[in-house]
Order: sequence, then C-alpha cells, then structure tokens
Amino acid sequence: MTTRLHDLRRSDRGDMNVEVAIGAAALIVLFGLAIVAMRIQTAESAIAEAARSAARSASLAHDGETAAAAARQRATDVLAQQHLSCSGLQIDVDAHDFAKPLGETGFVIATVTCEVGYNDLLIPGMSGSRTTRAEFRSPIDRHGARQ
Repeated sequence: MTTRLHDLRRSDRGDMNVEVAIGAAALIVLFGLAIVAMRIQTAESAIAEAARSAARSASLAHDGETAAAAARQRATDVLAQQHLSCSGLQIDVDAHDFAKPLGETGFVIATVTCEVGYNDLLIPGMSGSRTTRAEFRSPIDRHGARQ
C-alpha cells in the first residue's frame, strides 16, 4: 500500500511539472502580446502628435510651399523626439488653402503614415509590422501667415 501511495505522489509531481511548463508558456505569450500592444499604443500616440504638430507648424507659414516644408520637418522632429523609427514614413501636407483670398478661412491638413515594425522587440515568433496613420487639420493664421 505504501508503494502505491509513493508511486501516486511521484506521478503527481510529473503532472505538476507539465502544468507549470504550460502555465509559463502561456504567461510568456501574454507578456509578448502586452509588449506589442504597448508598442502600438505608443506609436499611435507619437504619430498623432507628429501630425498635430506638423499641421500647427504649417499653419504659421506664409505660403503653401514653406508650409509643406515646415510640416515635414516638424513631423520628423517629433518622431525623432519620441524615439520612433518608421520603416515607411510618409508625410503629406495639403496646403492648397493658402491660395484663398485674405478674409476666407483656410486650413492646412497634415497626414503622417508610419509603418512600425515588431522585429526589434526580441519576442520569439513575433515579426511583421503595422501601418499607423494620423491626420490633423489646423486653421491658417489669418493675421500673419498669408501675404
């Protein structure tokens, strides 16, 4: 009888090891997913701030060409400050409202599109990227921007 009880305890220990291994693997997967979710949230926030800042910077320019250059530079600066590297960065600026006559409300629209990769996260089996896009519209400064 003691032999059976001893064998039963040894068998239970083996089952517990399997349960621990499965539980540890599940925790690693959940941890990896949490890291990816944080990367996505951080990237979306940084890209939205870059679009917002680009549109505001462009709205203070004197003409459409200067506005587009200022917006692109500002968006790039914001993404660098946020330590976000995009494998496919695209900054589009719609500054055609600078052609409107004085007195009419015009807007500058800045759109930032960024492809954020997961390869640098060092999570086994996790690769790929996600494209994130943000757009912001800012009114052109009627008093100082247009000439």
